[in-house]
Amino acid sequence: MYCKNKAAELIEKNREEITELCEYIFDNPEMGFKEYKSSAALKAFLERHGFTVKMGAGGLKTAFRAEKKGAAGGPVIGFLCEYDALPNGHSCGHNIIGASSAAAAVGLAEAMGEYAGNIVVLGTPSEEGSGGGKEILYRAGVMEDIDCAMMFHPAPWTVINDILLAIAAFSYTFHGKPAHAGACPEKGRSAVEAVIQLFNNVNGLRVTTKGTTRLHGIIKQGGTVTNIIPELTEAQFGIRASTKEELEELVERVHNCARAAALSTGCTVDINEIGVSYLNLISNEVLLKLVEKNLTDMGEHIDMRNAKEGVGSSDVGNLSHRIPVFQVMIGVGSPALPHTEAFAEACKGKRGADIAIRAAKALAMTGVDLFNNPDLVNKAKEELKEKLNVK
Repeated sequence: MYCKNKAAELIEKNREEITELCEYIFDNPEMGFKEYKSSAALKAFLERHGFTVKMGAGGLKTAFRAEKKGAAGGPVIGFLCEYDALPNGHSCGHNIIGASSAAAAVGLAEAMGEYAGNIVVLGTPSEEGSGGGKEILYRAGVMEDIDCAMMFHPAPWTVINDILLAIAAFSYTFHGKPAHAGACPEKGRSAVEAVIQLFNNVNGLRVTTKGTTRLHGIIKQGGTVTNIIPELTEAQFGIRASTKEELEELVERVHNCARAAALSTGCTVDINEIGVSYLNLISNEVLLKLVEKNLTDMGEHIDMRNAKEGVGSSDVGNLSHRIPVFQVMIGVGSPALPHTEAFAEACKGKRGADIAIRAAKALAMTGVDLFNNPDLVNKAKEELKEKLNVK
């Protein structure tokens, strides 16, 4: 039997190196698909600890697959790294995600020494902004041998069973007909009126949608000068729902809002998806019970076992429809919400690194559980099959 305490001890032994890694990623924020420094730092860390790292996984320059293979016949356990930032820096704490997953894999491999199976670290770019790095990597076959995967995400509170909504993003570009707004407005067809009507239609749609849905939009282009009837405008909407099926229905209803806006104003509309659609998270209780016990054994305070509502979305949801996955939220000791300056402050420096180390220990200990009892992986897969059949 492999020792969970040894994995935690080895992660603690690497504290200084993990801290440097976490701080470096935070201090060098990079937008999606441009995470060159962050992915290079993770690669160097993993290689120093005996992992073989291949960059450019799935055709994405900043993606990677790192592995430390044991003997044949055991489980293939994946640890998911995110390391992209937002325009205001690491205000979603992805420096913590990247450092904790890499550190967990290293601690697990070093603690077990010899084992049957494979430990894989997946560098998944551009989770923010519907970039969908995980979905792209999955479609490219980078994860086809992974039996299950795991990660922690920083949050205001520690939540075991989180809810992630399905989301799709679309642009709606309206084409009208320009005309002098004072001399001959009747000759024009106003694209700005079309985009305004789209928002009116969507607002009307809210009356007959579930409370769990989210519809949020912006106007990217709204005309240039007031004395010319605008011939081109663009709006973008994020559309969220509890499940894939509900999302598909809601997306079509929003599309119809755009088509009606175009028709009523004499314009035309182009509808294009932005990035990759994210699916809702399918929680896996087999895996969640393991990590929950490990957190409790570590003395971690769990604020909430089961989330009451979903507020965010992630491409980890896409993976959860294919393989057993968990994303547990770990509290950062601040009530600040992600994507804010205050949340970034809570994820920086040694404070952020300490969160990463705590998460890494729980991840590594859960990995030990799975290597000690590979049948748990099969049980996790059976649970996923049952949940997918229900859907």
